[in-house]
Amino acid sequence: MNLQDLIRQQKATVQMLESLVGARRASQMELDGAKARLADLEAQRDFKPLPSASPRVDQPQAYAPELEGPTLSGDEYARLQAEMSADADRLNRKMAGLSNQLYQVPDGVACPELTGPILDLKAQIEAIWDRKRYLERNRRLPEEKAEASHDAGLPQLPGDDPERYQLAYQKRRLIDQKSKLKKKLANPKAKLGKRAEWERELAECELKIQEMDFKLS
Repeated sequence: MNLQDLIRQQKATVQMLESLVGARRASQMELDGAKARLADLEAQRDFKPLPSASPRVDQPQAYAPELEGPTLSGDEYARLQAEMSADADRLNRKMAGLSNQLYQVPDGVACPELTGPILDLKAQIEAIWDRKRYLERNRRLPEEKAEASHDAGLPQLPGDDPERYQLAYQKRRLIDQKSKLKKKLANPKAKLGKRAEWERELAECELKIQEMDFKLS
């Protein structure tokens, strides 16, 4: 599946979520996230690399933090990319099938047995694409230990109450955002201006998680 196919699929997802928001079956946050994902894909399509400039001799060269694990290339790299693309495509087809069923449900009728799995599939697809982008940037997979500890902190998503499901799903996304911000702050080479911005975002994120905990309690 090429980038243009992914853009078309994401546009369909945005249209689906717009309908779900109108029918009060999805949150505005989910719609905003889908639009942001679409914008990211379109930015990748339109990206044009700038010509590299010669480094200035009077400035020290910055080095990215060293990553652990073997570097992947050749057949192994291509195999992993193909497997993740196939997984994302399979989950997309499954989500599309559930979405088609959801359109047959009358407006205003809660249908958690469909909306719950749709949102869960969407989260799985986004996780696959996060791994794919990491592999493309670093030529290696993210550390499994970090992923296991992250997944252990995710809340279970209740399927019997659409409103509680939305809250739990939003909390799950906030936990993911919190984890990413902490990783950024752990980089000793991060600029002071960026660190201040990330610390502010982390504080806001933790506050929102507390609010979600209160609503779910």
